[in-house]
Amino acid sequence: MESKDKLMYIYGVNPVLESFKISDALKEIYISKNRISKLKEILRLAEEKSISVKIVEETFIEKITQGVHQGVVAKIKPKKTITLDEALKISFKKNEPAFFLILDLVEDPQNFGSICRIADAAGVHAIIYQKKRSVGIVPSVWKASAGAVWHVNLVEINNIKYAIKTLKEHNITIYGAEAQAKDVFWESDFTQPLGLIVGSEGKGIRQTVIALCDKVIKIPMRGTINSLNVSVASALITFEVLRQRKIQ
Repeated sequence: MESKDKLMYIYGVNPVLESFKISDALKEIYISKNRISKLKEILRLAEEKSISVKIVEETFIEKITQGVHQGVVAKIKPKKTITLDEALKISFKKNEPAFFLILDLVEDPQNFGSICRIADAAGVHAIIYQKKRSVGIVPSVWKASAGAVWHVNLVEINNIKYAIKTLKEHNITIYGAEAQAKDVFWESDFTQPLGLIVGSEGKGIRQTVIALCDKVIKIPMRGTINSLNVSVASALITFEVLRQRKIQ
């Protein structure tokens, strides 16, 4: 199981490069001696910002990573999550209708990281996820997000149903994305304040969570396989929200 401790390792070129943009995030960098020539930009930034760099054997890096590391690992102070109350204030500050992505027990780090990248690109105000039975912000999520984790607002909550009820109390419409729904997603009104729920890779959105939705929507399929990867589905609907709101 990957670490969620106060200091953690992230790996891969893009996540490490993005960490230079965050004040006081980077504590130490490890670079494989076999890949120094390919990591000159990281070395330059580390020297510029006085970040300690250790040149190590690649076997050292392999011992502390669980994915494609590209020869670089950084020890960082993890990103802070925000509260649900703080998330609710974001849209007011930006003078935009609220837009939240709600992840119902997404456990795959590749999907979680990809959703973070989508949320950053689409200007989602916050990603809300449940602490238990979700992957959370582990090193492989940083890698999958290409460093986008740094730039999205994350709300880690004990009970996702509580979060949904709170959003509804603030007049935020809750949509659930389900393959078996009747309504096609592009026929829905996404110009209003909304929260979009996407479910886990195997089971989708739990029925007890579906029961809290104001509307359940689907992505129409013509192929043999009747569902899309959760991050792909999130991207399609998220950018339809942008289209309807005419954000460029």
